[in-house]
Amino acid sequence: MNKFFVAVVAILAIFLNPKALIAQEAIKVDRVDFNSLRDDWIQMEIELSCEGNPKPEARDKNYVEKIKVKAYLAYQRDDEDRAFDYYTSEVEIVIMEKGDDNNVYFYLPGLIVERDQLQTDPDFYYVEVSVDGEAQKPQKAAMSSNIPNLEILNSFISKADAEGAANEHVLMPIYLTSGIDLGRVSQLPAFLRRDVRD
Repeated sequence: MNKFFVAVVAILAIFLNPKALIAQEAIKVDRVDFNSLRDDWIQMEIELSCEGNPKPEARDKNYVEKIKVKAYLAYQRDDEDRAFDYYTSEVEIVIMEKGDDNNVYFYLPGLIVERDQLQTDPDFYYVEVSVDGEAQKPQKAAMSSNIPNLEILNSFISKADAEGAANEHVLMPIYLTSGIDLGRVSQLPAFLRRDVRD
């Protein structure tokens, strides 16, 4: 009887421990979608929702700040060699409130799409979300279905980081894109812009 009581107390302590509840992610990736636009441009749409701030030291549990959203894309260039072109881009959202739904958009130029004969949907994609410098756990809705486990995901991210320099700044966030049809756009968050200045 004593051992049973101790086991029940131990289990309750795990569930009632505030640190055990931090497993909840502050920002949820609800959906990732790719759309073909006029003049062959490709729009990447990332739907996010804010679950609130689970950190005990949070200034206010209803607000999440310093949210970075990084997109990783890979399009197969050569079937025989299994060679890929990688594109990455990142934005920072200033703040989201619990219950907020916001969308982040990235764009791939039509001439790149036309030159390389790219399909609208990439062969691989992943959306990494970090809050206050700490990466959240990978979410199923944030990655393509052909990334079945963490090992393949980590390999994909490493290759994209290593080989994506050739296409640096080609995948553009919405606020750096102009003079094109932006497609359907809604519920933009407040972005923190750190544009490069000469």
